[in-house]
Amino acid sequence: MPPGGPPDVAAPQILAIAPDSARVSVTPREVIFRFDEVVSERPQSVTNLADLFLISPRDGAPRVSWNRDEIAVRPRGDWRPNTTYTVTMMGGLADIRGNVRNAGASTFFSTGPTLASTRITGQVFDWVSGAPAVGALIEAYVPPDSLRAYVAVSDSGGRFVLEHLAPARYLVRGFVDRNKNRGIDAGEPWDSATVTLADSTAVELLAFARDTIAPRIRDVNVIDSLSVRVSFDRPVDPTQQLTAGNFSVVGRDSVPVGIAGVTVGGADTAATPARADTAARRPPADTLARPRPTMSRPRPVNEVVLRFVRQLTPAASYRIRAIGLRGLLGHTGDSERSYTAPGPVARPQSDSVTTRTNQSPPAPPVRR
Repeated sequence: MPPGGPPDVAAPQILAIAPDSARVSVTPREVIFRFDEVVSERPQSVTNLADLFLISPRDGAPRVSWNRDEIAVRPRGDWRPNTTYTVTMMGGLADIRGNVRNAGASTFFSTGPTLASTRITGQVFDWVSGAPAVGALIEAYVPPDSLRAYVAVSDSGGRFVLEHLAPARYLVRGFVDRNKNRGIDAGEPWDSATVTLADSTAVELLAFARDTIAPRIRDVNVIDSLSVRVSFDRPVDPTQQLTAGNFSVVGRDSVPVGIAGVTVGGADTAATPARADTAARRPPADTLARPRPTMSRPRPVNEVVLRFVRQLTPAASYRIRAIGLRGLLGHTGDSERSYTAPGPVARPQSDSVTTRTNQSPPAPPVRR
């Protein structure tokens, strides 16, 4: 109010952050983020405003206060002496009209006379899917003091940087914080590594949900008359060499079905090659696009294809058994599942019957 003027479609922009980056011997009461317009006190992307801010090293959830076009951030306790701090605002802040700022911002300063210059870089992956873990929370702390950890968040490529750490031996831990409580809960994927930091170092984290139950057969699906796809409810250790000895197939008459081979990864043996005209219509690859991040270790096994030495009997029941499958934590076990082969395909009507059905009725005789 008053109405008029062009509509506001721009996200809030930062005018200043106090204290400025690279300041030393400062102990501010709080860190101030100042914007060019009034920002929302309750962004839709988070539960509360404090979820958008990180203080590294942390001492609990930060205290965040809103004052129209300013946001003040301070630690739960006091700033520690002779410590280099990094205060980060993540993407997701919005103005009162709902325009969201996707870019983050940060500042760093030291409460002592020098700035720590060491750092830890790396990538975190969701090991089971093989994709980068976007938005994973990264912690680095000197055990056993996990409450005073240096923290960061991974970007869209799973990359992260923990800067301005003091030289020491750190436990680095990355996890997918699905419930956004900044802690590892049951079922959330995580991984950790120990590094000795003197200058800078890099680390790769392969996050997965810890589970002491061995993989079991989840589904069996037909591919063709000589092969089926077997999927598992938990990932299988990729270092385990799966062979025909890890599976057995027995019919109702207790006669085993020979297994000719096992294809790891679920390759579709019935797949047909792409048509040439389809390949010709495919758009050219973007040579400027960044390559997809890849892990240094292979993905866990989620499914395999079993190929048989003979065709399965249509509509017959079989018992498929997996033997000695090893999970990602080393636990092994057996499981089995019943499977019924597809029945015979119904035969279509003959052409002669179809022809007679589609013929027009004969014309009535002409009376003279």
